[in-house]
Amino acid sequence: MAERTRRLPLLSSASVLTAAFIGLPLLAAPAQATTSPIDTPPPAASSTAQPTATPTPTASASPLPSASASATTSPTPGPLVCDDRGAPYDFADTSETVIEESELGLTWAGMYVLQDLLTQDDRQYVGFYTDDREMVIAQRALRTDGTSAGDWIYQPLPETLEWDSHNYISLGLDRDGALHVAGNMHDVALNYYRTDASGDVTTLTAVPTMVDPATEDSVTYPEFVNRKDGSLVFSHRNGGSGSGVTYFNLFDETTQSWSRLIDQPLFDGAGTTENPEGTWNSYYQGPTLGPDGKFHLLWVWRDTPDAATNSMLSYASSDDLVTWQDSKGEPLTTPFTYGAGDVVDPIPDYAGLLNGNARIGFTADDEVLISYHKYDEAGNSQVFTATPDRTSSDPAWKIDQVSDWEGRWSFGGGGSLVFEVQMLGSEVLSDGDVQVNYLCSGEPMSIIIDRDQQPVTQVSTPPYPAQVAELAGTYPGLQVNVQQDRGGNTDNGRYVLRWESLGQNRDLPRDEWPEGGSTLSVLLLRAASETPPETIDPTATSQPTATATATALPPISVQPTEMTGTGGQGPGTIPSAPGSAEADSGSELATTGADLPWLAFGAAGALLLLGAALLARRKNA
Repeated sequence: MAERTRRLPLLSSASVLTAAFIGLPLLAAPAQATTSPIDTPPPAASSTAQPTATPTPTASASPLPSASASATTSPTPGPLVCDDRGAPYDFADTSETVIEESELGLTWAGMYVLQDLLTQDDRQYVGFYTDDREMVIAQRALRTDGTSAGDWIYQPLPETLEWDSHNYISLGLDRDGALHVAGNMHDVALNYYRTDASGDVTTLTAVPTMVDPATEDSVTYPEFVNRKDGSLVFSHRNGGSGSGVTYFNLFDETTQSWSRLIDQPLFDGAGTTENPEGTWNSYYQGPTLGPDGKFHLLWVWRDTPDAATNSMLSYASSDDLVTWQDSKGEPLTTPFTYGAGDVVDPIPDYAGLLNGNARIGFTADDEVLISYHKYDEAGNSQVFTATPDRTSSDPAWKIDQVSDWEGRWSFGGGGSLVFEVQMLGSEVLSDGDVQVNYLCSGEPMSIIIDRDQQPVTQVSTPPYPAQVAELAGTYPGLQVNVQQDRGGNTDNGRYVLRWESLGQNRDLPRDEWPEGGSTLSVLLLRAASETPPETIDPTATSQPTATATATALPPISVQPTEMTGTGGQGPGTIPSAPGSAEADSGSELATTGADLPWLAFGAAGALLLLGAALLARRKNA
């Protein structure tokens, strides 16, 4: 690869994505805000006045950089400042080393679009777009030490990427070992392929219909996730934002067919007793498979297409994605309706809550921990955490303000949102503290909180190794993208998929872009504290044999002038990895516009997920 000369902060997810469905990772210039892949439609006319921010509990934030007294009393907060550093923090055993980098070839660099990585045992798969925007699925075998046991095998598919960041690729494996692929969809007919039980990519075959063509003619947000028994679930939205329905399908390996997972909607945004004429769209994160063995689901309700009208942060958990409970373990009735069920924080419209920008994480005691942002009493944007309150039934959640920022991120209206704050999830540190990760206008930052969810300090997020984080290309506007492995961490370390590209462009064509593409690589990272395997058995795996239908795409050396080289875990998951997933037989799972998040991602180590979106799961188009 070309010599690396510049180092940029890493943006990385969703968010999927947690036993997540989506996660978007990337690196961007620190001075720039990030753009979400979730487009918001033009705002609808509304007679609702913008209320003042609701009072919220605040925790002592003395270890954090403090906002000025004048800012906290100002009725109109100024620009948001969220990247001040507090006292240093000792991150134990956070350094990682690149054990191996395996290049796949050139990938599309004209805009950011999520590409996928999935590892299970001795097999590894990558779904990506070439520099000519052709979808390709690649496969290789791994040795017992996690390094490559042979060359990549490539299988092109008849899919061409348009200028649309929604058109990401999603991979999944069923219990027989067959690979399932879906992608390149934004309100278009289903694009779905699967292999035979061998999982050999050269056996990928198009399957035009899963369950019902009538509910698969306008598909967006495809996601695969495995339940605890290994069964494969697929979710997607059919229809556009505000009028879409999310479906969950279950795969039967015996019949080689799909059926509905549940027989009723999971969400119903129809009017309430207080407001019978009202309608709301649900936007959810997860389900995320937690250390307690349960799936955790988080959602907000949107009143209008205006992104500022998100409200009512709500929660549910499930053992099987069919029956649901609240944080106390009491059963919940489905479909979930506005204001009913387990409301974490009853945030009203226009109070700083954004769909796709709340994350599911866990404490050192395996309790669910939700991180999100809203406005404080003075109208400043702040980060809050919520954990179940085991000492009280009302309220059921303990809410803590963990930031002490000055200024306000005022968002709303239509178009692709520029994220001044992007929540990336949280992770438990070796001392029991929790690291809450976020991007501040593209700068990776972390708030450290103690076991009582009180703030300790705010610091820069520990970086990836230079081989991952440093930008290789010289084309103006490039960013580094890092996608986490759906399969989660392994005994050998963790894999990431890395490439460079321009950012999103509101799903519009660019006049100019790096036409030479950028190099796509899989890197195996290992922490300094991890002990590598003592023995390697090269015969433990065998490289699948390519058939005549496979097309060789060897890595290509690119001149520097051409090398321009763009939520937790990534989308979907194998049972061993936490991430963001979606809900046994039935019809539609969700009504009006219940969308998956774009990046569902929990942060692992220094992982930052761009999602939100998005997979940030942060989506409104």
